[in-house]
Amino acid sequence: MDERGAGTPWHELEGVAAGREEVPGLLRGLRIPGLRRSSWARLEKLIGWQSDEPLFVEVTGRLIELLPRLDRRRRALALGLLARRAQGIGERRVGVHRPTFLAFAARAHHLVPLVSDPSARVRTGASWALRELGHEDPTTLDALRRQAAVERDPTALVSHLLAVGVLSGTGDRAAAAEWARAWLDHRHPLVRLAAARVVLLRAAPGGAEGTGRRVAGVFAEIGTGLLPVVPWFPEGYATMDRFAVQVAAHPREGEALVEGLARHRDPALRTQAVRAAALQLRSWRHPAAHLWETVAGGLEDEPEVAGEALMALADCGKAAAPYADRIVRALQRPAGRVWPDSHAAVRALVHIGDRRAVPPYREMLGDSFLKVGALPVHWAPELLPVFRDRLAHGPGAPGADRVLRILAQWGPAAAPAVPELSDLLDGRAARPAAEALGRIGPAASAAAGALAGLARGDVVPWRFGPGGERSPKPWQGAQTAAWAYWRVTGDPELALGAGGPAARAGFGRPVLRYLADLGPLAAPYADSVRALLDSPGEWTRVGAAEAWWRITGDPAPAVTALLPELAPLAEHRVTEVTLRTVRALGAIGPPAAAALPALRAVVAGPPRRYGASFLMDEELLRDAREALDRISGP
Repeated sequence: MDERGAGTPWHELEGVAAGREEVPGLLRGLRIPGLRRSSWARLEKLIGWQSDEPLFVEVTGRLIELLPRLDRRRRALALGLLARRAQGIGERRVGVHRPTFLAFAARAHHLVPLVSDPSARVRTGASWALRELGHEDPTTLDALRRQAAVERDPTALVSHLLAVGVLSGTGDRAAAAEWARAWLDHRHPLVRLAAARVVLLRAAPGGAEGTGRRVAGVFAEIGTGLLPVVPWFPEGYATMDRFAVQVAAHPREGEALVEGLARHRDPALRTQAVRAAALQLRSWRHPAAHLWETVAGGLEDEPEVAGEALMALADCGKAAAPYADRIVRALQRPAGRVWPDSHAAVRALVHIGDRRAVPPYREMLGDSFLKVGALPVHWAPELLPVFRDRLAHGPGAPGADRVLRILAQWGPAAAPAVPELSDLLDGRAARPAAEALGRIGPAASAAAGALAGLARGDVVPWRFGPGGERSPKPWQGAQTAAWAYWRVTGDPELALGAGGPAARAGFGRPVLRYLADLGPLAAPYADSVRALLDSPGEWTRVGAAEAWWRITGDPAPAVTALLPELAPLAEHRVTEVTLRTVRALGAIGPPAAAALPALRAVVAGPPRRYGASFLMDEELLRDAREALDRISGP
């Protein structure tokens, strides 16, 4: 015991990791008048607040236990450090973070009484730490609710409300939403915002009435900057973006939020209205017409609003076609020619299929930030000259990798580029060049000799360019070259010789795709393909199912392997694997009848879109309809 009677027993402090002998003394100094300030400053500097070292884990536990015995100021300081370190700790329960999480979790009960501490800073920090820790316990929730009912400090009240919202379990969701409604009309805007967030987070669909209007009102009052919930949280309170995402799950509230901000005099708020409207468009298949008009109207607003509108329309596919003229005008404005607005405008026009995208696309071809997928094949005559010129400058030319992907997608229409593609077969772009030549087919017969040499291993492409060095190891693209040789010449020998052993070795993509193309010609390797139907990789399972069906014509094993990959649809999720599965089942036809319920649910017109992408939902809807037609038959 300290000689002045204010210390802490040594047996409570001596467990600190060796090598930092001063730490016990610093912890003890937090309770000794005259040493409190220096001890705290040294302790905070010594252990920091982002460390997962054993020292911090030990000090964390000791500090939590000391909290009730510290004076009010030191308690607030210590809790501030602990709350900073608790940020996100509930989501980091494994790996190097686990010891720290366990140190917090084992002593969380020490924090619960501090929710009603006389100090508002302590109350704020205690609620924040419990929330981040995810301490779901009835006692904790009761303490938070009781304190919220009498809380006078707005920052502490915000912390209590958010903690209840996060910690309310599945069974308490509706009750938590109803409980938080009492603060939706609080005098302080941040309290109203926190209450709205709890309601949006916990209310059932359609049960968040009034939150959209209130959130719009708060942001109209306080603007769009960072909102401080607690003094130590460096990123501030969740800004408008977070609320737009949460409101998106409640369409009526989303519409109210957009209406409340769309005509505000502040362009920053109008920008947020466009963003919120775009989230509604991505979330629901039949959004209100005024949401589309809010986004389209933004194209003629201030540059920052127009840029947000272009970003919103960039991934709306053909649904943005009615606004193509406005998109073109926005692109022609001085501000519209600046990245990323110009890229978004071109992307929108490409997805619409509007030829006015061709000139700016040609100008931006070398820009690595231009994210545009497939181009319509009927644009080939206009774009092939610039594509060929780009490839003639070698694989390192800006945009060359994008050109190779597009040429492969175009297939036979890319035949004029065969000379440039052939020249790339002896360099680092040999594999995508071979892929494109294979997609072109017989029109690329001039490259047959070079493809055969690569497939047999007679030639290994230069690693970095002519005159450099060739790898002493077998080239990894031999399967692609062998498949391309078959596509170009019709001779399957090399493709079977390269793909079959790869399938036996358990390789998945892309060999399964090539074997599927070979169809019955790959029958000698059917057993190897079937073994991959139980692969742990979802892409390999789907690829093996496609290959098995196309090689053998036996649908049962393929359908059995494919059906589980539709499971994400039940949760309104969709991935590239899901899309490929739907297409594969459609190709199988009537034997895939077991997939009909899932596919019918997709096309039956559910209000919510699948996944987070407008384009992916549209693609899923198109593929599901085609699959239904094929499976159901005439």
